[in-house]
Amino acid sequence: MILRFSSRTALCAVLSILPAAAQHSATITLPDSIMAPGTQVKWIKKIQQYCEGPSVDLNDGTVYFTEQRDNNTLEWPIWKIDPSNPNDTGSRWITASNQSNGLFVDGQGRVIAAQKGKIVRYKKDGSVDATLATSGNGASFGQANDFSMGKDGSFYFTDLGNNVFYVDAAGKLKIAASGLTNANGIEWIEEEKVVHLQAGQNRRLPVNTDGSLGAQANFFTGESGPDGCEVDSHGNFYLCDYSAGCVHVVNHAGTGIGKITFNMQSGVYDARSGQQGNIDNCHFGGAERKTLYCTGDGGLYSLELKIPGRLAPAATPVGVRPERLFGKPVLAGKAFLADGRWWRSEAGPNPSAVRMLFGRKTEQ
Repeated sequence: MILRFSSRTALCAVLSILPAAAQHSATITLPDSIMAPGTQVKWIKKIQQYCEGPSVDLNDGTVYFTEQRDNNTLEWPIWKIDPSNPNDTGSRWITASNQSNGLFVDGQGRVIAAQKGKIVRYKKDGSVDATLATSGNGASFGQANDFSMGKDGSFYFTDLGNNVFYVDAAGKLKIAASGLTNANGIEWIEEEKVVHLQAGQNRRLPVNTDGSLGAQANFFTGESGPDGCEVDSHGNFYLCDYSAGCVHVVNHAGTGIGKITFNMQSGVYDARSGQQGNIDNCHFGGAERKTLYCTGDGGLYSLELKIPGRLAPAATPVGVRPERLFGKPVLAGKAFLADGRWWRSEAGPNPSAVRMLFGRKTEQ
């Protein structure tokens, strides 16, 4: 049964979509501008373990994610599945991945994995292509947790410690920021020269020309257990809260506009103690990048949204023209307020392009 109450403001949906043997429900409070009324959370792959690191190959739609095991074993599998193929039930792509956690699929379809003491890139066939960073080669880190890639091959990453690490395009590793608390999910938005970091709460740090990060500023403080994060093409942030078992949706101004709370059944699919669901990370994929894939207790989930995810330059498939960040088609010359910011369409040969005005109302 589905209960859905719709208005222009935040809404509430209680979804019960699976049989009793594998039942879960999600409580969703999202505006109609982001999600169509009645939309259900789908349980894509059921695994009796805690899972992490969803990422999508935008060339073919394949979703990769990691299955977490005991800290004493290195055999943490990387899964792959094609959700568009009903005959694909998923498979362990790599069985012993050196405790892989966060993943990223680049524009060439190569899978990059944050592992114990290193960052490794795999070819499509599962063989190692390159080791992009190693602990002790410029800075020391433990089990790499999450990372965010730049268009030139540089990237930032965390290891659940007090630092953020940076690897430049030449492969040199250094500490970019220190004195943080449980640095976890990270999202580098190159076009705005900022990094969003899940560390106690979501924080915004400016990127300096040498790759170091400037003074942190609080962005959103409504999380109890910040984990992974993602951004859509309108500048809304999707912040995974491990402790609350939910994804907070926050606009570009840092104001919460809704959330998705995953409520797993107790038993074999409740792999971690605490809030049933323990959602840890999310990533956009699907034919139009409007599918939000999430991981946590019980495996892999998805939710169809109206707004596509941001197309990061590093993930853009070969031969595809990169999009402007947060671009959306509007009439040429018209300015409007959306997601806490002012926008104006560009004149010229591409009238569908827009640029941000950052609240400059004089441009209206």
